[in-house]
Amino acid sequence: MNDSTVQSLRPRWVKGSLLLLTMFFMFASQQAFALIQNNLSCTQTGTTGTIDLGVLTPGQTFTANMTANCRVTRWYPYGSSLQHTQSYTQGSGNKLQVFHTNSGQMVPEQPIGTPSTVCMPSSCVQLFVGDTFSYNVQLTGTAYVTPGNYSIRVSLTDTSIRGYQAYGDYLQTVLINYSVVQPACSLGTPKTMNLSFGTLSNNDFSSAQQVANVTMNCFTPVAANVTLSPTQAAISGSPGVSATTLAGLSMAATWADLGNAVNFNVRRVFILKTGANTISLGFRPQLNTSVLPTGNFTSQYTLTITYP
Repeated sequence: MNDSTVQSLRPRWVKGSLLLLTMFFMFASQQAFALIQNNLSCTQTGTTGTIDLGVLTPGQTFTANMTANCRVTRWYPYGSSLQHTQSYTQGSGNKLQVFHTNSGQMVPEQPIGTPSTVCMPSSCVQLFVGDTFSYNVQLTGTAYVTPGNYSIRVSLTDTSIRGYQAYGDYLQTVLINYSVVQPACSLGTPKTMNLSFGTLSNNDFSSAQQVANVTMNCFTPVAANVTLSPTQAAISGSPGVSATTLAGLSMAATWADLGNAVNFNVRRVFILKTGANTISLGFRPQLNTSVLPTGNFTSQYTLTITYP
């Protein structure tokens, strides 16, 4: 009887001991990795909180910055590393690039408590209580291609390195808002166009002309206001004529479709249809005197196209 009683109680005692031991280790593990904060005291500078970028076009690049001045309040034996998290709170889209300008490195996307190799102020060094520094983290992204409203939250944190990852702080969080709207038209030619006249002689001026064809691709019919502005001085009393960089030589600008001189800085309305549209401008050099100047010349203009 006694033997059977001992055999029945012993397994229960062993099982209970193992359970208590397991609970003890689980509790100890949680305590060892509890986050210890208030290692840095940082004052945010520049734009904080919500950053409203307004209306963007599909694929448009945007930037924002997270900046602060910091003072060390607890010793960092080996350094303070940066990490971040990001997530869309409205819509979905491309990841942002998070760049620490002080070190010239990308800040990895990983949770606080996970050390990185990107450190403040600019490298991984020992930081003493009372040390001060600033950080500048640049956020770069591209607007999503689908029209709609978008919000993305970015949180910047720091973690002590080399065995001290229990020490860390939540440094800054920003919420970036923007809307994507499909524009009525888009430019189908390069933003900068270069026209070359080559080498000119006296006999060439009567026929020397270059035409700039600017293509606008429109998704819907729209009325556009178009103006041309010369970089060099306009010649008074001569519509469409402006100086060049070569003394004695001017440049005449015309609307190629009409052959009329351009009135600088005066809008001309174009009715752009759905599909491809072309706005053509002619440029012809002309002599100011009977003496042919020699040398290189340039003539620059800005074409502005506005539409709803």
